[in-house]
Amino acid sequence: MSVKTMKCDEVRLLLVSFADGALAGARAEAVRTHLAGCARCREELAQLGADAELLRKEEKPEVPAYLGTRIAAVVRERQTRPRPWFGLNRVLARVVSVALVAVGLWLGTALARGMVGPQQSLTDRLAQFGIELPNGEDK
Repeated sequence: MSVKTMKCDEVRLLLVSFADGALAGARAEAVRTHLAGCARCREELAQLGADAELLRKEEKPEVPAYLGTRIAAVVRERQTRPRPWFGLNRVLARVVSVALVAVGLWLGTALARGMVGPQQSLTDRLAQFGIELPNGEDK
């Protein structure tokens, strides 16, 4: 089975997953094949590894005990708070949509029938098609 040759841009999008071991199968093999021949991408992978190691060594901040309770309270409050405009916005959007469709249909029909826009005489309209009326019959 042949492995698809990947370009650097494609590999860079997958390097974090590859470094974490989350990439498997043909994609992982394609990244390995590319890395074997590309020093720049190998350097980027090495830098990702070094960055991850620095993050692992960082001291984790202490989270105040009340924080989880406070977040849960805010979420509950927002879920139960009445939203007076929410339903109105949906109704208003539907009314405006229907009105726009109706105006569009009316305008399209009116333009097709010649009801809107500059009016031409019958002589001028027929002249567009190469038909000429005898003098005095412009009605």
